[in-house]
Amino acid sequence: MSFDKVREVLHLNDGSLPDINFDFGQERVVGDVYALIQGRATHLASEHAYYWSKSRSAESPIRFSENPALAFLDGDAEGFHVVFSGLRSTAGARIPDLGVFVLDVGFIALDYRMGLEWDEPAIVGLFEVMRDLKALSETVKISHVGNIFESDEGILLTEFKNWLDTDNSQGRGDRFGNHL
Repeated sequence: MSFDKVREVLHLNDGSLPDINFDFGQERVVGDVYALIQGRATHLASEHAYYWSKSRSAESPIRFSENPALAFLDGDAEGFHVVFSGLRSTAGARIPDLGVFVLDVGFIALDYRMGLEWDEPAIVGLFEVMRDLKALSETVKISHVGNIFESDEGILLTEFKNWLDTDNSQGRGDRFGNHL
């Protein structure tokens, strides 16, 4: 496990917002995904987050205490994006803001801003979130896209797998891929 390698991928902020995609197939887990990440956060980064309500043909504000992914699963909400702030690892370490795209009943993307705040405790916190999301399904495929510092071998996902293996965390190594 090399946190130095992961730091090299995450440290330099080039202004992009790379994605870590979680493809659960057709399993309807986005409500659970949203609740899991929401449970680690203290608030939304924007007070103006909303989704498009099909039944009302209008924008519907997203409040931190609500789970709009359930409206998505019910067919009322269009796909949407929110940014969670105040995220913490299980050990209490700060995790930088994470964006959550709800794109399909079984597909979400986490986006993040690269920068110096990605120290070892923050990386462990990100890996904990990834581990917990991965545990929601036996069929999840995880990919990391949009980071120009990522290698063809997939440093982030390789080190995530190594962390799972050394941490004796739940997970199987055969569910990883660099691309969907």
